[in-house]
This record gives sequence, C-alpha cells and structure tokens, in this order.
Amino acid sequence: MNIAKSLFMRGHKNGSVRHVQEGLRDALTGLMLHSTFHIELQKRMTENQQSVNPMACMLLDIDYFHAINRRFGYPFGDAVLKQIAKKLDSMASEGALISRYAGEQFAVAWYARSLQEATAFGEEVRKSIANHRFSHGGKSTYLTVSVGMALQHEKMKSASELLSCCQLVLRTAKREGRNRVCYWEQESYIPMQPKTPDDLIQELQKKFTELEREMKAFGTSEVRSMLETLDIRDGLPEEHAENVAFIAASIADELGLSDRQIDTIISAALLHDIGKLGIDQEILGKNGTLSPEEFEEIKKHPLIGAEFLQNAEFFEKELPLIKHHHERYDGKGYPDGLKGDEIPLGARIIGLAETIDGLLSGSTYRPPLSIQDTIMELRRCAGTQFDPKLVQIAVNLLENGRIG
Repeated sequence: MNIAKSLFMRGHKNGSVRHVQEGLRDALTGLMLHSTFHIELQKRMTENQQSVNPMACMLLDIDYFHAINRRFGYPFGDAVLKQIAKKLDSMASEGALISRYAGEQFAVAWYARSLQEATAFGEEVRKSIANHRFSHGGKSTYLTVSVGMALQHEKMKSASELLSCCQLVLRTAKREGRNRVCYWEQESYIPMQPKTPDDLIQELQKKFTELEREMKAFGTSEVRSMLETLDIRDGLPEEHAENVAFIAASIADELGLSDRQIDTIISAALLHDIGKLGIDQEILGKNGTLSPEEFEEIKKHPLIGAEFLQNAEFFEKELPLIKHHHERYDGKGYPDGLKGDEIPLGARIIGLAETIDGLLSGSTYRPPLSIQDTIMELRRCAGTQFDPKLVQIAVNLLENGRIG
C-alpha cells in the first residue's frame, strides 16, 4: 500500500557544484531544463536496477509565489528563483541532477542510502530556505517551500512514475498547510487480512475527508477566478486576499492550530471580501472619506458574503469567519457586536491579518506604513480592536520578517 506522510526532522549537509551543458540550461537560473532532467533521471534509473542505493527525487514548490511577484514585482521574483537555485546547487550532493522543473518548481534527484537520509535532506533544504532572507533591489522577505519526495523501489522502472509519486505528495504538502516535507513510502508486503466494519468506516471517513479538501480547494479557486473577472474596485491591491490568507495562515500556524483549522482559515481569508460584490461600486472605489451612510453600506458586506455562500455546504465552516471578520475585541465591531472570545478565533485572525495587509500595502484611503509603524498601530489597538494574544504573535512575525 502507498501512503503519504509528513516529516519534520533534522538533516545533514553535503555540497558541490554541478556542471550542465550550456544549451541544456534554464536561461534564468542556469539549472537543467525540465526535459533534460527527465531524460537524465530515466537514464540513471535504468542503469540503477542492480545498484544498492536507489534514486531519490524531490519536487520543491515555492509557497504563494504569485503573491510575492505581485507584491514585490517580477524582478524580485526572478531574484528569488536564482537564489533558490544557488542554494540547491550548494546543498545537493556531488553528481545530483538539479532542474528548474516548472515556473516556481525545482527538482532534485540523487542516489540515497535510505529513505531517512533522503527525507532528512529534504527537511534540511526546507529549513534553510525558510530561514533565508531573500533580498533584491532594496526589498526583502522570507518565504517557505513545500516539498514532495519519493524513493525508487524495485518495481519502479520509469522516471515518470517516480515524478508522479513526487507530484502526488507535493499536493499533499500544499493541501496540509505548506512549508513541509511529505514523502511517498512503498510499504513492505503484508498479507491481506479481512477488514472489519470499523476498518471500512475509517477508510471511508479518510476518503471523504480527502474528497472534501479537494472540493473545497477547487471551489475556492473557482470563486476567486470569478472575483478576478468581476474586478471589485475597493481601492485595495489585487493580491489583497492572497496576502491576507498568507498572513492569517502564518498567525494560525504559530498559534499551533491543526492543519484542518488552518485550511478553513485560508479558504475564508481568500473569500472574506466576496460580499463586496453586493455593494455599490462607486462607494467602494470612492477616494476620500466615506459619509456615515456610505460606511453603513460598506458594513453590509460580511453579511452579504455569508449569504452568497450559505448554500455551498462545503463552505459551512468558513461562513462564521467571513461573517464576523469585522467584529472588534471590545464588542464595537459589526455585524453583531460580538466581544472577545464570542468572536470565532478564525475571524479574529482574519480581521487582524486584513488590517496588517492594509497598513503595509496602503489603499486609496491611506498610504502604506513601514513595518515599525504597523507594529506601533497594532499595539495601540491590542485589547480594543484586536485580540492582544494574536497581536503579540503578529508583532513577532513582523519583527522576524516572516510576514510583511
């Protein structure tokens, strides 16, 4: 049976520089092209049938790369790709195959002595990138990557099969919250035992959970695509929802919430402003101060958003977060004037994340603030507008460069 597992562990170090023929390089990173990587991987797998050490392969995908491009510009994104390429080249073992596999995806293949050694290297790469400050043109940020890896086994003959296993568990890593290593494991053969009713129920529950996640991810993506075509003119940057989702997920992860809770928060954050579709676009796009009547109209959007999605049953857990993301910790928010812990935790997180992005990115209402000025504003509003515990977490993330 094949299963995907998440792994968090310390790794080892290895390094040297690979040489790739000039005509087979990616123009930006200097790494092997996708097609060449596939050919070379197939050659090594064919030659390796009798070898003691199997081929290990990992696919690495940059989390929220489109948001990085939008926020900092495409030259900054190109610099990130080149810096990751250089890091992979310095960390991989002698003779490893390294490729820019797709836009923001990289692939590495090498001979590994064991699955433990391979996954330790994947985790070392993940941590190294997470702890690296990426800088270019006076701008800098931290970012994370998701990694899917697999090890060649005796029945695996083709590079396509090995890469398919990597792709499958890479999707698992992205779906389970990103910034993690997931690996494909071929378990040893165990004689089939008759399944009890409890075993069948657990298996069905697991499959339904996976199906629910896939449906929700697809539904969220489709709604986001529709929102982009409708072009809500609210004076906020195009990447606002993605930024809010990234900041909210970072806070939730630091708080120790489960992967499933974080998935819900991400979906709700991506859709938190859907209710603005029901607001007069002239009010949304107005430059300057809103009149009291106009502000009352704006305040309707959380309720409208919840109403839009109430018939989509797989967004049931997101609805309270969308409806209440403008409540205040002191009870002076809207639409229901909830106070403190009465406000769903995910809504408190999204409300804070939305403000952070608004302060850092600016809008038609206000110019962008610096990191330090944003921190000062958050501290000023701790205990009144925002949950003070969440503010402290956000301040730590801002000071450490994890968000912002």
